[in-house]
Amino acid sequence: MEDSPDFLKNNEHYLKSFILNDVLQKEPIFNSYRKLCKLVGQDAIEYPDFEFWFYRFYHGNRDFVYDRSADPKPKSLMDMPVKLMCKIAGNLDQFERTRLRTMNHAIKDVIDSCPPVFEGIFISVSYEKLEWYSNKKKFICKPDGNGCTFSKPNRVHLEKSDKNFIKMGLEHLTPIFKISNIQVNHLSIMVWTETRGLENLLPASCHVKDALIYGCYMDLIIQFLLAMKPRHLESFTIWGCLDLIEKEDCKVIFESDQFKYAKRVTFFCYVKFNVEDLVNFSHLKFFECQMNNDIGRYEILRLRDVGFIQLRRPKYSIFQIVSTFEQLELCHLKFRSIGDIFPMGRFAEALGERIPIGPLKECEHVTITHRYKIPKSNECLEFKITNEGEWCCVNIVKSR
Repeated sequence: MEDSPDFLKNNEHYLKSFILNDVLQKEPIFNSYRKLCKLVGQDAIEYPDFEFWFYRFYHGNRDFVYDRSADPKPKSLMDMPVKLMCKIAGNLDQFERTRLRTMNHAIKDVIDSCPPVFEGIFISVSYEKLEWYSNKKKFICKPDGNGCTFSKPNRVHLEKSDKNFIKMGLEHLTPIFKISNIQVNHLSIMVWTETRGLENLLPASCHVKDALIYGCYMDLIIQFLLAMKPRHLESFTIWGCLDLIEKEDCKVIFESDQFKYAKRVTFFCYVKFNVEDLVNFSHLKFFECQMNNDIGRYEILRLRDVGFIQLRRPKYSIFQIVSTFEQLELCHLKFRSIGDIFPMGRFAEALGERIPIGPLKECEHVTITHRYKIPKSNECLEFKITNEGEWCCVNIVKSR
């Protein structure tokens, strides 16, 4: 076709001739449309009109004269059912979702009304990189000379920047948590080295169901925890901290709404709780923590007075406290054997049980079991005390 582009652009008959020619040449529709736009400009014919004539000719209807006014109005993106649009939005990453929201206000409102649900988000920060996984997609930001590189899923080439890798990574990571009504089923945050600038990573009232936090300093761990929405946060684990954890730090956690409304809490960090500290866990279905290893027999099971002799003993015992926990299903208490302190021996003495003696099978541990009937109740506490190397692990199940 030797006609000038302007002539083609303003002549409907010749535009259709161009389309018919490409159909006869078996040119793919997208290639044909790109070629036409390159030849006469983007505004010569809208793609829906081009598509109509292309497939009309493709199916053997070669008549150029056809009145389309009687045809049903073509469906557009705005005619898509909201439920289907929400399903599509749920499979987009934060970058794709952001681009879709910019199309128009109506689509933005629909997308925002369909809260994205992330099954899991894992974040790891170290001197070497800032990386995160979300919905099986991996993002990594690494230092590179005086700048950094950023890799996205399904991208062959790295994105380069002269920014610090933490700053660059946060510019892409932080917007995830600013998505309207975002929900995260499991969030893991691991800060392996002292890193500044992470304080505003999570916005206030972030909707997280389950969280695992490791931080190099306790203030950052507490900041992350307090950013999560109470009542929505069902369980969390304080996995560890490079700082020495003080009782005051634990007090801040105990007094937080995040702790008060949680159902399951685990302290893997190196902090030793005393028996009287257990009262803080009374509302939980499950908890796990490390205890002060130098535990006395009366801190395990509070015995009756013998005759008129008042035995000197603590105010609380594990049995006495845990037996009052109405919601409790299971708890794990860990005691460390150090020097001449052998917690398992003290449990055996307090419960009147014998420590089994004899050869053990491979991967088998010395174990004591004990059943404690809660006074004035049909409930029992079932104890399983296991010696695992330097650790004495006490599992308590409340049976009803």
